[in-house]
Amino acid sequence: MPRLGLTMVEGTVVEWKAKPGETVAKGQVLLVIESEKVQVEVEAFTAGTLAAVYVEPGNTVPIGSLLAAIAEPDESFDRDAFARGFVPEVDGAPATAAAGGEALPPAPPPARAPAGSGAKAAPAARALAKKLGVDLDTVAGTGPAGRITIEDVEQAAKGATAEPALAIDRFGEGPPLLLISGFGVDRTGWRPQIERLKASHAVLAYDHRGIAGSRPAPDGSLTIAAMAQDARRVLGDRVPAKVVGASLGAAVAIELALAHPEAVSALVLITPAVERDPRLAEVLRSWTEFDVPQAEARIRAMLPWLLGRSALDQAPKREAAAQALRAMAARTPLPALRHQARALVAWLGTRGEALAAIRVPTVVIAGGDDVLIPPEAAEAVARRIPGARFVAIPGAGHAVTIEQAERVNELVARPVPVDPR
Repeated sequence: MPRLGLTMVEGTVVEWKAKPGETVAKGQVLLVIESEKVQVEVEAFTAGTLAAVYVEPGNTVPIGSLLAAIAEPDESFDRDAFARGFVPEVDGAPATAAAGGEALPPAPPPARAPAGSGAKAAPAARALAKKLGVDLDTVAGTGPAGRITIEDVEQAAKGATAEPALAIDRFGEGPPLLLISGFGVDRTGWRPQIERLKASHAVLAYDHRGIAGSRPAPDGSLTIAAMAQDARRVLGDRVPAKVVGASLGAAVAIELALAHPEAVSALVLITPAVERDPRLAEVLRSWTEFDVPQAEARIRAMLPWLLGRSALDQAPKREAAAQALRAMAARTPLPALRHQARALVAWLGTRGEALAAIRVPTVVIAGGDDVLIPPEAAEAVARRIPGARFVAIPGAGHAVTIEQAERVNELVARPVPVDPR
């Protein structure tokens, strides 16, 4: 399911213009999708045989969901095996940013299927390999289930190793402002902030490794320090910048400020924690134990930890949050979630004393009804950063950027004051 606009989180399949087993041409209208009451014709991205349709007309699914598969006419295709190996992606190739965005230069390499392992190549990649004279037996695949992608072939043709890239978006003009997402959240989670802040700032939002539009890191290589290096690379020469991090993103923002103080003009830390917390560690572990990220049991189990009592008591707000979680979960593969959880748990308890070295204006925001990272934990972070200001928003839970978006936007948009204490 493609993303057809910044606010789109799901789409409905209205009609298929071809049936499984039929030959389709590149550019042929393949299906009709409805999003936000607008119907859009979607063209086939390559030629081949429509091997499988996974979403029938009338069904609504999150963006990034698997809709269908196109295979070579003579390719042996296992419908169920392909679906099991599918990794949700947004905006086409993982290394491609959304419209209006840009792709970050390569970071450390992802886990790959070994060259010569017999991994299948996407039809478009097979055609490109023939055109460029690339022997597919020498190419290591980085696509779902080790499938060889167009990018893999292009990199092989250049004699380089295909490496991951981070997908980033840029909005507006003005002083730079970097938004760093929390656990399992992609850059679309900042929509309420982007819409307000792009009028006064050059806003940068990106996906962490392995999330939505960004390629994954190798197994075991993800750390908060590595994620901070990614954030620095996202900024490029747009420094110093005001840096806003939420939850896990706050840990990354802290690490960025410690490792690259010259790149940070001010910090806004939303629901941060720095001390080890067995409850937080157990919650993160439980959230990664499901086989399917968007499993309804997982979504329902997450809601009480993310929302305040007021939002939970209002069915429209509660269900809107559940729908947003389902859509985002479709773009957050379980391996990436587990890597993030391990990285955060390993980081907690290691940087408390270092906070005194942060010398930029800082505001710490907490939800007054946050049970995942209680306000007293966030306030403890503020006390350790010289001159930091602490703000608790009454009634809000951990998802304070959604529950109290306008208040958060107000705090982020204004100059960050220094507490006189």
